[in-house]
Amino acid sequence: MSTLPYFHDIITNTDGLKSWVPVFGLENLLTDANDKILGFSTYRVFLYTFLIFLFTTIGWAGWYRNAKTKYYRNGLFLVFASGAYHVALIVLNIRRTILNDLAPKLILLGLLFLMLGYFATRMHGLTFRKVIVYVILFMLAILPFLHDVITDNGGTLRPWIPNFGIEAILTDSEGLVRGLRSYRLLIYLFSIYLLSHLGWIGWFMDSRGKRYRPFLLIPVALSLYQVIVIVMSWRETEFNSPSIKLYVTLGLGIILAINFFYYNKYAPRATKTLQNTKTNENQQN
Repeated sequence: MSTLPYFHDIITNTDGLKSWVPVFGLENLLTDANDKILGFSTYRVFLYTFLIFLFTTIGWAGWYRNAKTKYYRNGLFLVFASGAYHVALIVLNIRRTILNDLAPKLILLGLLFLMLGYFATRMHGLTFRKVIVYVILFMLAILPFLHDVITDNGGTLRPWIPNFGIEAILTDSEGLVRGLRSYRLLIYLFSIYLLSHLGWIGWFMDSRGKRYRPFLLIPVALSLYQVIVIVMSWRETEFNSPSIKLYVTLGLGIILAINFFYYNKYAPRATKTLQNTKTNENQQN
């Protein structure tokens, strides 16, 4: 699962599927009469976009499922729903419809926010802290389409957005914005990778006592790595190569597996022995 953000690099290059990858006909199945793959220019771009949104949604779904008794659980569902909505837009090939416009997404998200907030208030009460947390989660739910909020389709800042000169600061002499062709694309990629990292790290933090908790560090680390690659403008360097990322994934997995084996091997037996001891003591009493 941790390979999803760069899985497109593993099986494809700029020319299509790599030579060693079996051809199952999926690309041909998804290609329409205009040579578009569910609205994307290439199979590689489709995989890249779909898998990063899927990776992000899984992280927030795990956090939501794990936070069963938390007052902010409904807010987590809001962010999960935002990610799942964008996955559906891709899978159903409706990215070019009104359902992917800024206004409908903000309206739907706002209505869901009010409904979930109402149920959360009835269940857990209303405090200033809870309101702040839900507002923050609402803002996080906007991250998948923050680029549409800040810029128009041409990449120009919207008139009501203050211009602090960030785009000019981040643009180099070749006109690239942190190695990307536009400020809009930078916002898009940074926002989705940041959202994925927050979802996975939140799941990790809320999984205390779970035996699988250490292994969540792998997607946490990989999502953070992707954020760093964008911030440091390393996308065209060796740091962004699939081999480096795969080594990081495998290395972390091996280290965590060894740690899990040595420190959790006898835990179930010890627990069972303790329960048997308590049962015997109760019977003697």
